[in-house]
Amino acid sequence: MKKVTIFTMVILFSLMLGKGHAQNLKVGFVDAQKVLESSKEGKRVKTNMEEYVKSRQKIIDLEETELKQLEEDLTRQGALLSPEAKKVKQDDFQKKLMEYQKRATDLNKEVQGKKFDTLRDFNKKLEEAVRQIAEKEGYTFVLDKNGEGGSVLYAKESFDITPKVIEQVDRATPAAPAK
Repeated sequence: MKKVTIFTMVILFSLMLGKGHAQNLKVGFVDAQKVLESSKEGKRVKTNMEEYVKSRQKIIDLEETELKQLEEDLTRQGALLSPEAKKVKQDDFQKKLMEYQKRATDLNKEVQGKKFDTLRDFNKKLEEAVRQIAEKEGYTFVLDKNGEGGSVLYAKESFDITPKVIEQVDRATPAAPAK
């Protein structure tokens, strides 16, 4: 839907301007995914997100290990326990399992929210870099070209402004402190 809408807008706008104005129409494209993967800011964003996800995964892994240990203890001791003691341990295990599942769901939502916020901030920087280049170089339209839902099916490489956008995003990104 997004592809059709943007493409249709470009075509309609070109037709509205007529042949004379359409010749002045300058269209470029950028691969936003490549900017995310290649710019300093994009690499920083990806590294921070990976570290954040790992820290949350570590919490889940610890709780999962604890649950497996409880389950093994219950299985091993089950034959030796009285029916009442076994019931208490099973109820305790079920309670901890439900807490674990809730915690895993909450952490997953937290990670998704963090990804959304981080990518939204990155996209603002990307859009600002594209706007600056488009205004400086006179582009009427700049389209997004990427492998996952981009809106350009074909374009000559000479219209690709991705390297300029990477350079602009890097210029706008403060240098990272030395580790």
